[in-house]
Amino acid sequence: MRFVDNAVITIASGNGGKGAVSFRREKFIPKGGPDGGDGGDGGNVIFKTSHNITSLLDFRYKPRFAAENGGNGQGNNKKGRNGKDIILNVPVGTTIIDYDSGEIIADLTKDGEKFKVLQGGRGGKGNTFFKSSINRRPRFSQPGIQGQTKKISLVLKSLGDIGIIGLPNAGKSTLISKLSGAHPEIAPYPFTTKTPSLGVCRSEDAGKTFTIVDIPGIISGAASGAGLGLRFLKHIERSNILLHLIEIGNIAEVENRYETVINEINKFNEEILKKNQIIVINKIDLIPDLKELNKIKNKINKFFDKKGIKPLFISASENTGIDELKNNLNKLIS
Repeated sequence: MRFVDNAVITIASGNGGKGAVSFRREKFIPKGGPDGGDGGDGGNVIFKTSHNITSLLDFRYKPRFAAENGGNGQGNNKKGRNGKDIILNVPVGTTIIDYDSGEIIADLTKDGEKFKVLQGGRGGKGNTFFKSSINRRPRFSQPGIQGQTKKISLVLKSLGDIGIIGLPNAGKSTLISKLSGAHPEIAPYPFTTKTPSLGVCRSEDAGKTFTIVDIPGIISGAASGAGLGLRFLKHIERSNILLHLIEIGNIAEVENRYETVINEINKFNEEILKKNQIIVINKIDLIPDLKELNKIKNKINKFFDKKGIKPLFISASENTGIDELKNNLNKLIS
């Protein structure tokens, strides 16, 4: 299924029904009076979240949604039927934004959460309502109040406790598969991940669960439109912790890989970098010589020590260091 994380639609609540103008006319009842019923209320527009929905695809190709109008009132004081609400199901993590003003209308972050965006129009009063001692036969009623129409943007931001960032082919897909039950596509070429992937990690020791979101790799020039990762950075804006995964190499390569990602995120939204970060150096199995590996580790440690960060060294493909990483993540989440 195609992944869609934004859509622009127009929504409309139902119009209120017209009140009726009617008079009671029955044989043997000489003093029949007004008996026009009220119009029914128009339907509301309601959004509801569901964890079973993961994309905004249904809204991409249908630009307008409308609730039902209220029914008109009738004689014999019969009230018009209320219009049915329209309930639009969206993924958990959907933000509803006023298209014209940019104002956030609602931020839906809980499963089963409901939010009424537009109120239906109220039904008009029938002529019975206007009967009085000075006007016993009113020949008028109220029209129903018109419903509301609004153009809105829907933006999906994943709800991951931990957001994984890094260059393409750093091993993010492999790592999320080891940490959680997610099964993203894994292959030895860049941009294996083409859409955000969400996994749930369960820690038997700590008795906790946390969610991890993996986004497509970020490359140099992403802020100017290169690659895929920048488009999906909004999916880690809700994350409390950033896990920066870096492929091992000589110190110059590691520094360059680190700075490339940090610079591009900073251009997108510098607030993201204020989150807690954990640096993970991956693919240590590529350096089988232990002495050489230790030399590289020492240089990497010195580089990140200046930033007040202690990196972890793992091999996701070989499961090396995964348990230690899980323990560290559990401590950060708690």
